[in-house]
Amino acid sequence: MHRQLATLAQELADATDRARRLVHGVNEEDFHARLDPSRWSIAECLDHLSITTTAFLPLIDAALVAASSAGVDPDRRYRRDILGWLLSWSLEPPARVRLKTTPRFVPTGAGSRDAVMADFARLQGELAQRLERSSGLDLNRARVISPFNARLSYNLYSCFRVLLAHERRHLCQAEEGLG
Repeated sequence: MHRQLATLAQELADATDRARRLVHGVNEEDFHARLDPSRWSIAECLDHLSITTTAFLPLIDAALVAASSAGVDPDRRYRRDILGWLLSWSLEPPARVRLKTTPRFVPTGAGSRDAVMADFARLQGELAQRLERSSGLDLNRARVISPFNARLSYNLYSCFRVLLAHERRHLCQAEEGLG
């Protein structure tokens, strides 16, 4: 795997481990509890991340198809475009800007602690597979249209970086919900 993508794969694995520790460190009631009515519970944070990943997977798949038709360059250096840089920077904890999500991405009701964690871990595995398939492809040119706002698009490398910053942001939020 390309060195830059291997770093992202490790960040993805770290986020999954972090979520597992968080989930297994609380009981079912605390998993669903909101300590502040204006902030999401641990369950809602993980559910939101799963909803987000589910929305991005087909977009990533389409971008991978486009990138594979451009040929393979195993030494390519991946770069975020300006929008990808700005989004990943703004999402990285600590939160610099508080953003309200679109209704499509608001968690509507999380299941049990084990079910939410299993879904999150499964989707993390799906993202890891996409990272593996990306190695050597031209991720700088392949575009992804944001499912949050169709007027925004960024390159596929930026997409992966944005998703990981988004995960760290909501895992921090979930940890803050512990009190």
